[in-house]
Amino acid sequence: MHLPHKQSDIITDCAARLRELTRELLTPLSPSGERLSRTASNDLLASLPEDEVWLLVEGELFYRVGGKLITRHSPGDLIGLERALPVDQGAYGCSGPITLEPYRRSEVLTESPSKALEYSLYAAGFYRAALAQEIRAEFQPSAGFMHFSAGETIIHQGAEADRVYTLLEGQADAMRDGVKVGDVLADEIFGALAVFTRQKRMASVVAASDCTVLAVRKEEFADLVELQPQICLGLVEEMASKIHQLNGQLLALQAKG
Repeated sequence: MHLPHKQSDIITDCAARLRELTRELLTPLSPSGERLSRTASNDLLASLPEDEVWLLVEGELFYRVGGKLITRHSPGDLIGLERALPVDQGAYGCSGPITLEPYRRSEVLTESPSKALEYSLYAAGFYRAALAQEIRAEFQPSAGFMHFSAGETIIHQGAEADRVYTLLEGQADAMRDGVKVGDVLADEIFGALAVFTRQKRMASVVAASDCTVLAVRKEEFADLVELQPQICLGLVEEMASKIHQLNGQLLALQAKG
């Protein structure tokens, strides 16, 4: 997966992470059917079942939105999962022979819900960044990549919860009342709990090193969860574990005091 023009390092890293997540999602699964070959198409997914996603095994695909070339895809890329993303929908096509391997969408989403959610957030950011570069005058992305220097605050305790974040690179500290209560590591999703509960932020998140994050507006995150409810379980389990860890650390701090 790559853009048809020069791209930033973070977009390149995002595409690489999508490729890694594709392998991690599909490795435990078996294809849902025989491989499919096509020689030419301007709207490939229109003729394919909506309950399946497809691994590109051979050839090259292009992805267009409104007739504009947005991305190119090479073997190892997954297509079709973004049908359930809150992004502007385009069309996949090919001008030469391709081979696709099918996987059941529901199995991809439920085998590892947390990885499926991570893939979805990365994909939403990637496609929006690609579209923004092609249609800058017409398109203002509401999900985007943000950079923070060490010591800068990403989330402020007590603030309204308007975004969900994924830490793409770097490390951050979770702080409550000025006391460190946890770590946020690369590839971790954070800030979702307050969005789910509609409460204000319970803690601050401060960059411990230079960080790059992907920010998704709460409305788009809600759309994503509604479109892909299978991924909720993994996220809720991860948040429950974080809350348990946070409560334990707070009790330990109170005992010391």
